[in-house]
Amino acid sequence: MWLAGSAYAADSEDLLPPDEAFEFKAELKNQDLLILSWAIADGHYLYRHKLKFVSLTPGLKAGEPLFPSGITHHDEFSGTMEIYRDRLQLRLPLLHDAVKVDDPVVEITFQGCADKGVCYMPILKTISFGLNPL
Repeated sequence: MWLAGSAYAADSEDLLPPDEAFEFKAELKNQDLLILSWAIADGHYLYRHKLKFVSLTPGLKAGEPLFPSGITHHDEFSGTMEIYRDRLQLRLPLLHDAVKVDDPVVEITFQGCADKGVCYMPILKTISFGLNPL
Protein backbone atom coordinates (compact mmCIF):
# COMPACT_ATOMS: atom_id res chain seq x y z
CA MET A 1 0.00 0.00 0.00
CA TRP A 2 2.90 2.39 0.56
CA LEU A 3 4.51 1.23 -2.66
CA ALA A 4 2.04 3.47 -4.44
CA GLY A 5 4.31 6.48 -3.83
CA SER A 6 5.08 7.02 -7.49
CA ALA A 7 1.41 6.60 -8.36
CA TYR A 8 0.59 9.17 -5.68
CA ALA A 9 2.88 11.69 -7.31
CA ALA A 10 1.34 11.06 -10.71
CA ASP A 11 -2.29 11.11 -9.57
CA SER A 12 -2.17 13.51 -6.62
CA GLU A 13 -3.82 16.31 -8.60
CA ASP A 14 -6.88 14.09 -9.11
CA LEU A 15 -7.17 13.13 -5.44
CA LEU A 16 -9.50 14.77 -2.98
CA PRO A 17 -7.80 16.52 -0.05
CA PRO A 18 -7.73 14.16 2.97
CA ASP A 19 -10.31 16.18 4.94
CA GLU A 20 -12.75 15.90 2.02
CA ALA A 21 -12.06 12.22 1.37
CA PHE A 22 -12.52 11.37 5.07
CA GLU A 23 -14.69 14.00 6.78
CA PHE A 24 -14.14 13.42 10.51
CA LYS A 25 -16.34 14.45 13.45
CA ALA A 26 -16.18 13.74 17.17
CA GLU A 27 -18.86 14.17 19.82
CA LEU A 28 -18.49 13.80 23.56
CA LYS A 29 -21.70 11.91 24.33
CA ASN A 30 -21.15 11.78 28.08
CA GLN A 31 -18.24 11.54 30.49
CA ASP A 32 -17.65 7.91 29.51
CA LEU A 33 -18.26 7.87 25.77
CA LEU A 34 -16.92 9.51 22.64
CA ILE A 35 -18.76 9.07 19.32
CA LEU A 36 -16.44 9.25 16.30
CA SER A 37 -17.71 9.40 12.74
CA TRP A 38 -16.34 9.65 9.23
CA ALA A 39 -18.21 10.54 6.05
CA ILE A 40 -16.15 8.69 3.44
CA ALA A 41 -16.24 10.06 -0.11
CA ASP A 42 -17.30 7.88 -3.04
CA GLY A 43 -14.40 5.85 -4.38
CA HIS A 44 -12.55 5.91 -1.02
CA TYR A 45 -12.28 3.63 2.01
CA LEU A 46 -10.76 3.55 5.51
CA TYR A 47 -8.74 0.66 6.92
CA ARG A 48 -10.03 -0.69 10.25
CA HIS A 49 -6.57 -1.82 11.38
CA LYS A 50 -5.16 1.70 10.84
CA LEU A 51 -7.55 3.34 13.34
CA LYS A 52 -5.70 4.20 16.57
CA PHE A 53 -6.92 6.04 19.67
CA VAL A 54 -4.68 7.54 22.37
CA SER A 55 -5.59 9.76 25.30
CA LEU A 56 -3.18 12.64 25.88
CA THR A 57 -4.86 13.48 29.19
CA PRO A 58 -3.46 12.17 32.49
CA GLY A 59 -6.10 10.14 34.31
CA LEU A 60 -8.01 9.31 31.12
CA LYS A 61 -7.54 6.31 28.84
CA ALA A 62 -9.15 5.39 25.56
CA GLY A 63 -10.99 2.10 25.98
CA GLU A 64 -11.52 -0.60 23.39
CA PRO A 65 -13.45 0.93 20.47
CA LEU A 66 -16.80 -0.60 19.51
CA PHE A 67 -16.48 -1.08 15.75
CA PRO A 68 -19.38 -1.89 13.44
CA SER A 69 -18.90 -4.68 10.92
CA GLY A 70 -16.87 -3.64 7.90
CA ILE A 71 -16.32 -4.99 4.41
CA THR A 72 -13.74 -7.64 3.57
CA HIS A 73 -11.24 -6.21 1.09
CA HIS A 74 -8.23 -7.80 -0.59
CA ASP A 75 -5.21 -5.51 -0.89
CA GLU A 76 -2.45 -6.71 -3.22
CA PHE A 77 0.27 -5.52 -0.80
CA SER A 78 -1.28 -6.31 2.61
CA GLY A 79 -3.66 -9.18 1.92
CA THR A 80 -7.22 -9.49 3.20
CA MET A 81 -8.42 -6.84 5.66
CA GLU A 82 -11.51 -5.04 6.86
CA ILE A 83 -12.43 -1.63 5.43
CA TYR A 84 -15.23 0.93 5.69
CA ARG A 85 -16.95 2.77 2.83
CA ASP A 86 -19.49 5.62 2.81
CA ARG A 87 -19.80 6.14 6.57
CA LEU A 88 -18.18 4.89 9.74
CA GLN A 89 -19.45 5.62 13.21
CA LEU A 90 -17.92 4.03 16.28
CA ARG A 91 -18.13 4.33 20.02
CA LEU A 92 -14.96 4.92 22.02
CA PRO A 93 -15.31 4.32 25.77
CA LEU A 94 -13.35 6.72 27.99
CA LEU A 95 -11.85 5.19 31.11
CA HIS A 96 -11.20 7.51 34.06
CA ASP A 97 -8.94 7.31 37.06
CA ALA A 98 -10.41 8.78 40.23
CA VAL A 99 -9.32 12.29 39.22
CA LYS A 100 -11.61 14.86 37.59
CA VAL A 101 -10.74 15.54 33.93
CA ASP A 102 -11.45 19.14 32.88
CA ASP A 103 -9.92 19.15 29.40
CA PRO A 104 -9.95 15.70 27.77
CA VAL A 105 -7.65 15.47 24.76
CA VAL A 106 -7.67 12.41 22.48
CA GLU A 107 -5.48 11.68 19.49
CA ILE A 108 -7.09 9.79 16.59
CA THR A 109 -5.05 8.30 13.74
CA PHE A 110 -6.59 6.81 10.61
CA GLN A 111 -5.62 5.93 7.06
CA GLY A 112 -7.51 5.24 3.88
CA CYS A 113 -7.14 4.89 0.15
CA ALA A 114 -8.80 5.85 -3.10
CA ASP A 115 -10.05 3.06 -5.35
CA LYS A 116 -7.64 4.26 -8.03
CA GLY A 117 -4.88 2.50 -6.06
CA VAL A 118 -3.47 5.47 -4.18
CA CYS A 119 -3.29 5.54 -0.38
CA TYR A 120 -3.25 8.65 1.76
CA MET A 121 -0.59 9.16 4.39
CA PRO A 122 -1.87 8.41 7.92
CA ILE A 123 -4.04 11.27 9.19
CA LEU A 124 -3.70 12.49 12.78
CA LYS A 125 -6.45 14.45 14.51
CA THR A 126 -6.12 15.80 18.04
CA ILE A 127 -9.46 16.64 19.60
CA SER A 128 -10.10 18.57 22.79
CA PHE A 129 -13.34 19.00 24.71
CA GLY A 130 -12.29 21.84 27.01
CA LEU A 131 -15.72 23.46 26.71
CA ASN A 132 -17.44 20.27 27.89
CA PRO A 133 -15.53 19.21 31.02
CA LEU A 134 -15.96 15.65 32.22
